[in-house]
Amino acid sequence: MMTIRPGQGSLMITEQLSMGPRSSFGTGGKAEYYTEPRTVDECLSALELAYKKGLPVTIIGSGTHILVSEEGIPGLVISSMGLRGITIKGDLLEAASGETLDNVINQAIDHNLIGLEEIAGIPGTIAGAISVNATANGKSISDMFFYADYLSVKGEVHRRPYYHDYFRSQKSAFKNGELITSIALRLKPSKASAEARVRKEEYVELMFIPPCRRFSGEIFRDPEEMSAADALRKAGMTGPSGVRAEFSEYQPNSIFTYPGCTSAEIYSLILRAEREVKEKLGIELERSITVLGSFSEKL
Repeated sequence: MMTIRPGQGSLMITEQLSMGPRSSFGTGGKAEYYTEPRTVDECLSALELAYKKGLPVTIIGSGTHILVSEEGIPGLVISSMGLRGITIKGDLLEAASGETLDNVINQAIDHNLIGLEEIAGIPGTIAGAISVNATANGKSISDMFFYADYLSVKGEVHRRPYYHDYFRSQKSAFKNGELITSIALRLKPSKASAEARVRKEEYVELMFIPPCRRFSGEIFRDPEEMSAADALRKAGMTGPSGVRAEFSEYQPNSIFTYPGCTSAEIYSLILRAEREVKEKLGIELERSITVLGSFSEKL
């Protein structure tokens, strides 16, 4: 383990850290180097270290939307989970990137701000929600997005405001390697916070995750022809698959795994789904999940 001291803080970097416990699938190998900075200065120190050592940089959040190869991830993995804090001024909510989406929604409702309830139940951080433009029940987080502060891979500090051409359905305004540090959302003031909390819990229930199974989040973006869930269902991809992973019959665009499942099995199932949907429906699926490390392209 290495310790770097940027200013008054200290950045802890761990070598050969297992990524299984840091992925919602619970599978995968080790990160060559791993760190969870707690401040923007520590983020800058991590990027500076990677630049000086010539290390590739991988940015993750809580690990709810990644699939890590058993071969692991080379270079430095930076998790934004250590960046915490929420500030509310009027109808503007600003959250550090490591805050969970669930906590951001609860804090908004507590301060009589509504608009996020429809995307309740989606696991992960607020930065993760922004990075994939989380969408559920006809609402996208980009509908409330006001600006985000982020760091480029070179350590440059930027603020990205909202413009209508930045986002489209399930697409992000951010490039790979850009480290989001905080996000501001413009929400709707309302005195009906009790009703908003009831709606939030109803949407959480709709996203129910069965116990004793690991949950991936959505695997594919919705194509123009139909939803990815409908495409997978029509292609016969839901239910038992012959491996220790399956597309849920209840939530067809999500993969549940069973004990002992490997990343290779999950990846093989994803490849099979892409092939079956293409052959049977003529639709090319685009992945929403982030695949990290090296995988075989053979089924």
